[in-house]
Amino acid sequence: MSPDTILLFVLLGILAGSLSGLLGIGGGVILVPALVFIFGMTEHVAQGTTLALMVPPIGLLAAWHYYKKGHVDLRVAGLVCLGFVGGGLIGATVATELSNAVLQDVFGVGLVLIALKMLFGHEHVEPHGAAIGAREHRRIDVRAGVLFVALGLLAGVVSGLLGLGGGIILVPALVFVFRMPQHEAQGTTLALMVPPIGLLAAWQYYHNGDVNLPVSALICVGFFFGALAGAKLAGLMSSRILSRVFGVAMLIVAMKMLL
Repeated sequence: MSPDTILLFVLLGILAGSLSGLLGIGGGVILVPALVFIFGMTEHVAQGTTLALMVPPIGLLAAWHYYKKGHVDLRVAGLVCLGFVGGGLIGATVATELSNAVLQDVFGVGLVLIALKMLFGHEHVEPHGAAIGAREHRRIDVRAGVLFVALGLLAGVVSGLLGLGGGIILVPALVFVFRMPQHEAQGTTLALMVPPIGLLAAWQYYHNGDVNLPVSALICVGFFFGALAGAKLAGLMSSRILSRVFGVAMLIVAMKMLL
């Protein structure tokens, strides 16, 4: 691997990490298309290589920044994490049986639906400074706990199937279904990237020869610091603007995957 190629992978990691910290996504929406269209990887290898990023704690700095601002609900993150680990393995197992073309189409259609919801939906907005109080007083009963675990299972399946971090499912769901403010939904989702929730899914891809570990390691270096930069930028933007930026980014990537 030439020095120029190494630098490109690190820069790609910085870009993906910045968008991850800014929008609360895992970076797969940028990394998978980039690895396929720019670096010529197959869809399966691109997804497996991206999922391998979810084994080390790449979201640590970004999640800590959101947490200091009061934008992380650790209880919700823990419950979602329980379902996510198993869901990731299920999705990865199914993905190995699908063709690259089918995976790209499923990826694109899913992103279109999410992008439209984020662009034209009306998220719940709390007054400025209310996030910490909301985190402390949000009640999580048995029913809510089960729903959060189920959400994690769904996000894990999508993550394993499409090579994503799960944020494109979790952030909209936390905003529109569970009525979280955009910042808190993103911070809580980024907190999931601290434990190795992608381990089982990544292992399934690796077992099938669909993980490029050197590339994953290089991207990881840039991602780690890019995520912190994105998280700091997110703190300067309103929830409404963030949700619109999120939607536009998803729509652009979706069109690229479909067309």
